Parts: sequence; C-alpha cells; structure tokens
Amino acid sequence: MAIEKMEMLNLVGPLDEINPIVKAIVMLGNVHIVNALNEIDERNFTINVVEENIHELVGMTAVRPYREDVSYKGFEKKIQELMEYFELEFMVRKAHVEGDYDFTETLKEVEKIYDEVKPIYREFERLEEVFADLKAFEGHIQHLRGLDIEIGDLNQLQFFNYKVGILSRENRLKIKKNYENISAIVLHIGSDYVEGEVYMIISPKELQLETDRILRSLNFQEINMPKAFTGNPKEIQEKLEEEKKEIRDQLEDLSKKMAALKEQHAELVACAYSRLKMEEEMMKVKNEVACTNNFFYLAGWVPQSIKKVLSKQFEALEDSVLITFKDASEVHEHMTPPTKMKNNWLFKPFESLVHMYGVPSYNEIDPTMFLTLTYLFLFGAMFGDVGQGLVILLAGLFLRRKEGKEVFGEIFVRLGTSSTIFGFLYGSIFGFEHVLPALLIRPMENIDQMLISSVVLGVILLLFSFVISMINAWKQKDLKEGLLGRNGLTGLIFYISLLIVVLNIATGRQILPNPVCYFLIVATLAVIFIREPLSNLLLKKRPLYSESASSYYVESGFEVFETILNMLSNTLSFIRVGAFALNHVGLFVAFHTMAEITGSFAGSIVIYIIGNIIVIGLEGLIVFIQGLRLEYYEMFSKYYKGEGILFNPIKLNFKEFNLFKKTKSLAN
Repeated sequence: MAIEKMEMLNLVGPLDEINPIVKAIVMLGNVHIVNALNEIDERNFTINVVEENIHELVGMTAVRPYREDVSYKGFEKKIQELMEYFELEFMVRKAHVEGDYDFTETLKEVEKIYDEVKPIYREFERLEEVFADLKAFEGHIQHLRGLDIEIGDLNQLQFFNYKVGILSRENRLKIKKNYENISAIVLHIGSDYVEGEVYMIISPKELQLETDRILRSLNFQEINMPKAFTGNPKEIQEKLEEEKKEIRDQLEDLSKKMAALKEQHAELVACAYSRLKMEEEMMKVKNEVACTNNFFYLAGWVPQSIKKVLSKQFEALEDSVLITFKDASEVHEHMTPPTKMKNNWLFKPFESLVHMYGVPSYNEIDPTMFLTLTYLFLFGAMFGDVGQGLVILLAGLFLRRKEGKEVFGEIFVRLGTSSTIFGFLYGSIFGFEHVLPALLIRPMENIDQMLISSVVLGVILLLFSFVISMINAWKQKDLKEGLLGRNGLTGLIFYISLLIVVLNIATGRQILPNPVCYFLIVATLAVIFIREPLSNLLLKKRPLYSESASSYYVESGFEVFETILNMLSNTLSFIRVGAFALNHVGLFVAFHTMAEITGSFAGSIVIYIIGNIIVIGLEGLIVFIQGLRLEYYEMFSKYYKGEGILFNPIKLNFKEFNLFKKTKSLAN
C-alpha cells in the first residue's frame, strides 16, 4: 500500500573476492544494480574517509570498467541439449548453487557427459526417422496389395516410368474425362479415405514431361516408393514388418541406455544448468562494476528493509569489504531510485493493472489500493449478479492454479466476489430478478436513481483524485501543479464551484450564492491561465516563461478550454456505471423473451444457458474494459503520471522440482 524506501548501496572489495561477493548479492535477490563507473564519475560513490580506507580511496583515481572475457555460449548449448535429451525441467534449484564450487570443473564434467550421450541420441533420432518412413511406406504399399506385380520389375523398366499418387475426388473426375488426351496408362488402385483416390500412372519416358505437366495441373500428390524393396506388395509388407521389429528392438536398447545415463548423470546436468544461470546473473552484475588493479566498486539500490540482512551477508568479509548506504535524498537528483511497490495480499494482484498504465515514481503515491477498491466497486456495480459472479470467481480459482496465469486468477476471484455481493444488493441471480430479495435496489425499477447515483459516485471519486494529486505534488515539491494547476487546489476549487452552480440550478436552492461561485470559477480559470509565470514569480525563478509569452498564452488558453470540457466529461462519464447496470438487466430480458417464445422447458433451459454464457463472456469483458477506462482516463489522468523505474533486482527464480520423470517414448 506504499512504495518501499530505497537506499543506495556502495560496496568496495578486493578484486580477488569479486565472485563470492557478487554471488551473495545474486542469492539475496534484492539489489537493483546501477553502473558504478557512472556513480563514481558523478561523485555519488561514497567511501568513509578514514585511515584504513586510504588504499581504496587512492585506487579510485585509476578506476576503469570491469571486464571479464568469458563466454559460455558453447557450453550453454550443450547443457540445454542434455537437459532436452534427459527431459529435465529448465528450472534453477537453490541447492545446486549454494556453497563453494568450481564452475570450470562442472563444465568439464558436462563435456564428458555430452560426448557420451550425443552419439546415442543421434542414433536414436536417426532410427526414429527410419521407423517413421517405414510406417509411411507401409501405409502406401497397402494401396498396391490388390495388384499381382513385382515392384522390382517396375523399378527396372527401361522405356517406361511409373508413379503412384493421390488425386482428390474432384480431380479424379477431370482425369476420367480426359483419358484419351493423356499419353499414359492410368490405373485406379485404391482409396485413401482422408486424402482421395490412389492411382498408378505408367508413361513412356519420352513423354514424361508432358505427363508430369498434366499431373501437376491436377495437383497429383506423388507417393515415394523406395527402390530398395522388391517382390510383390504382400512380400514387401512382410519385409517391412521385419525391419520395423528390428528397429523397435534397437530403439528399446537405446532407450534403456538413455535411461541409465539419465539416472547416472541427470543430477549433475541439472546442477550445471543451475550454475550456468548463476554465472549469467553474476555476469550481469560484473558488467556494471568498476575496478582498479586491486579493488572493485559496486553500486545499487536496496530496500531499507533488507539493509541489515545484506550487511550480515558480508560479516565474514568485514575486514576486506567496505559498505556504505545513502538515503535517496542524499543521492544526486539525476539518479532516480527504482520503485518497489509494497501491497498486501488483497491489493497486490492489481499492481499488474497499474503497470499497464505506468510504474509509479519513487516520490509518487502508489495508486494500487485506490485502484483496487474503486475498480472492484465499479465492476460490481456494473455487473452485479450472484450466479454470474460466482462463475467468474470459480474461473479465477481455476486460473490461479495455472502457471503464468496466477495474477489473472487472483483478479478474477476478487471481481467475482464483488459481482456476487452486488448481485445480492440488486437481487439478481443468473439474470433472474425476482428470485432473490434485493437488499438495496432493483436497477430496472429505479432507473433515475441508478443514473443519478452513478454521477454522484463519479463526483466523489474525482474529488478523491484531486486530493491524491495534491498530495503527490506536495511530495514532489511541485508548487505549479499542486497549488495552481488544473488538477491541484485551484482545479479543485473550480470543480467544486462548478458543481455548486449545477446543484443551485437543479434544486432551486442557493447552497452558495451563484455570484460567489461565478467569481471563483473565473478567478480559478485565470490562475490556471497564468500559472507558470505566477508560480515562477512566487518561487523567484527567472525567466518567467520557458518559451515565448505569446506561445505560452495560446497554449494556456486551449488548456483552460480543455479544463472546462474535461471537468464536465469526466463527471458525466461515470453515468456509464448505471447504464451498464441497466444494460446487464435489459440484455437478459431479451433472453427471457426468447426463452418464452420457444414454448418448451428444454428449449428455455438452453436459451438461458446460452444467454448466461454470452453475458458472462461478452458483457463481462466490456465491463472489465469500461472499468479500466474510468480508472485510467477519468481518475489516473488527474493524479498519476506513472513515470517511474520498476525495481528490477538481480536474482534467480529458484524452484524445487522432480528431477526424474517419464523418459522419451518409443515410436510405435
């Protein structure tokens, strides 16, 4: 529900200790690395000036980028191939990278395993291809079973060529009509019920080009007939069975060898993969490190909450490693701290919706909580139904069990819950409006109240948006926007004055005298019109204009006009909340009518089921989008910029997994 406080970490250590220190940072998984050389150049890198640090301070005069000419591309390819051969999951296991180990020794072991496994797997793949070809040929030779011919004799013809292939049923009719124009013998020898009719074409070699041209025009699909097989079709089929059995036996032997190799080497291969990923992450850190001949310098942002944990990591090296922390306010203004959002279980899934608009700046309010509460309310109000809400909730429970879809699942669970609650308030279940009692209101029976309530809701949410905008401006010390801008205090006074005028006219009462409201409206628009020179004057900044005065006032004039339109359109835009609540009921009225027209119980049930599927799928999607539109365009545009940098620490995503699973299956 907030943005976590960050501190800048500056770390100096001996160059020969760089690997264990960088590895510890990767294992910690909470350091957003920045370029240390840039930090030093900008005089942001801090070391306490005491006598014991003198060597590190003197060394900084000859600082340079750290370079390590190591490439693991060749090894990466081999490790990945072995992972595929052994059917291992591409996951990193924590136990594989903990403790001390020599990665070069791991690579040597991988080389030995690869040299042992690769030939076996290549032979396995070759035999599988041969087996697949035999199966395909077996399917084709069946078309010749009715012919009492020697295939070997056909292969030895001197003056004729033969082809076996398939024609579609449409092209079969064409060839029948043109038998007299074809310089070849055309024999129908069978049917392929999926692709068409099977033909044997025998033509003189001298007329082969003409025959091929005709066959191409008929989209003739030639079947490859291997020349190695001789005898009649029945004999060939028997030979095929013998060869297939022989290859099956060879594949079985190879499978056993692969299974034995997997049992022997799988742990080491999986370990090599984890360590390779560790090396890659360590390399990312090293690429941002600066160094001298004896020391290296590392910089990064860390959350305040893990500062003690990080310091504890290097307790054993405290004599050789220097660590300092600086608050974000002490760092040069061009160094923007990254944003790490800190939300509880209820709000966290909605961070993804915030990120779709932008990442909040470090000194900006995290809008996740406000978006969650308002979005759930808006969605439920527009899509209130007990039954359909429960369907969305169940869909969310299903999705959050699927890897990669957990966030969507969590959002659906919350949206479904909101829809269900509003369903009880509206007294609606699967579109039926008179089964449950309405705890609050029935939309179709109170249309005016629904529409007016939607506008009132919009006014309340927009007022909150103005308040958040002013708090953000105060945090960012932005007087021009926070006090004088259209989304700041001046804009809020203008909006409230405009609302009071509308209420005075609508109710016939004087909540505040109209002349006072008119004065405030004109005065606030004037302040917005001249806010840049006025703010610069108050802050004693020169020049008063960032561009020519004439250009500024032309742009400012358009902005004032846009402000008036925006205030009105933003407010009226919320009328869609009531409109969609009414539409939700109205759409199902149409399905009720269709169900009654069918005149049968079974037909009515089918119509109701189809209606609910359409409403949940189509209208649910529309309401989801319209809710986001209200959040992004009506509210975010008031108080949220989203120009921050997402906290992106160097880390490995560890996962425990079952190392052994089903091995590669044989071809059948």
